Amino acid sequence: MLASFFILLWLAPTTANAEWFRAESANFVVYSEGEESDLVGRVRQLEEFDRLLRMMTGTEAPPSPNKLNIYMVRGRGQLDRILQSSAGLGGFYAPSPDGIVAVVDQGWREDWMTHEEVLLHEYSHHFMMQYFPASYPAWYVEGFAEYLATIRFADAMLEIGRFNPARASWLADRSGWLPLDTLLFGDPTRLNGAETAKFYAQSWLLVHYLMRDADRRGRLARYLAAMTAGAEPRTAFAEAFATDVSTLQREISRYGGTGMTYSRLPRISAAEAAEVEVVRLAGVPDELILARASLQLTWTPKVTDRFLGRALGAADGDGALARRVRARAEALYGDGAAADRQLDSLLAEAPGDVELLYLKGMRHLVAGRRDEAARARHFAEAKRWFVRAHRADENHFPTLYRYAESLSLEPDFLSENTSNILLLAHQIAPQVEEIAMTAANVLIRRGEYDRAAALLVPVGASRHRGRMRQAAVALLAKAQARDNRDLPDPFAFPDPDE
Repeated sequence: MLASFFILLWLAPTTANAEWFRAESANFVVYSEGEESDLVGRVRQLEEFDRLLRMMTGTEAPPSPNKLNIYMVRGRGQLDRILQSSAGLGGFYAPSPDGIVAVVDQGWREDWMTHEEVLLHEYSHHFMMQYFPASYPAWYVEGFAEYLATIRFADAMLEIGRFNPARASWLADRSGWLPLDTLLFGDPTRLNGAETAKFYAQSWLLVHYLMRDADRRGRLARYLAAMTAGAEPRTAFAEAFATDVSTLQREISRYGGTGMTYSRLPRISAAEAAEVEVVRLAGVPDELILARASLQLTWTPKVTDRFLGRALGAADGDGALARRVRARAEALYGDGAAADRQLDSLLAEAPGDVELLYLKGMRHLVAGRRDEAARARHFAEAKRWFVRAHRADENHFPTLYRYAESLSLEPDFLSENTSNILLLAHQIAPQVEEIAMTAANVLIRRGEYDRAAALLVPVGASRHRGRMRQAAVALLAKAQARDNRDLPDPFAFPDPDE
């Protein structure tokens, strides 16, 4: 369900039909149109889900300092204006060097998944990689998210271990199951559409089977620990589960037919419900919210004049949000002088705003990328603004990452200081593959091959973003061979849509 993230143009403007709201809690910033009370309830449910995940996993880590931005849109038309092709998607999750965004179509429902399940599935991915970053087998990554996506929020109880009817129906014909050997050890990116559906359903059933028994949970934990340590998958499986694939296949089949269970836990009381701060975005049109979401996904130099024109058209107004969206569009894709006018005006009102300081840095970083002759001057100016942004918020990982890029022309770029900056950005946002790749590239150049390999293994094992995975595998081969010759640009990556 992880969609590739890519900024592309949205469709023709439409008139806003309802007011938008911005709701903020400990872990989330959610934009939605509709009823304020519905949004508050949804955000509190997300916080309750986060609390449940913390209880299930035993993490005591504080919330991420970078809250997850979620856009609750209505209909494929709005989703398409953020992500060009949303066919078959109820939403997507997009971690990038410039922020982490999730978008869910709250008007979408297919037979195989509701939009509520889409959101819980994607947040499960986010939670796993935020608090337990490691190299996991693909079946566990997707099965874990599927298992948690079916949690039901009843009036007074949480029900854990329920099933999705469509996923379950795909398992009715056991003759069509993927061989368990394929599920456990195969490459899921090579599966066709029907096989991929089976992959998700069988991954869910396998995780359900392992999670519903204390002994099996312990064996799963040992298996995942061995995989994270780099063990050979078949050896790790045999040692952790003390069985063979054929026997496990029969046990899972029998479990799916007669042995499935679920749990019920009391929900938190109204007094314990998360605090949610809501701002009514009065008069803000749909297109402005959708433009903001699209501009938050990631920065890429491959955009069109049409994209920029529509972004600026959506931000044609004097409201605070319109001014910020216009400043971001100009800084990343438009005219540097126009970006300065917008940002300087906004900074005069909010001189310590980390987003505005960051965009001032990006304005010069982008200009330096475009103009080789003036690159050194622009990168030096970008560095100055990123220092100010870091002072405003030391946990803003996009600032850390782009600050490292602003150092790339300096003689001591490969210093320990640079690698520490990148590693800190990775620690704060371990979901972002580009940050892991850049940090690994710098570590290889410094001769720290083992540390680089540890960062690259999870990216190389991902079942998404094929060309990024291939680039990670190639870089991992360099680290394993202890070869730091002919490395790619640390800040250049395959296009996000490829």
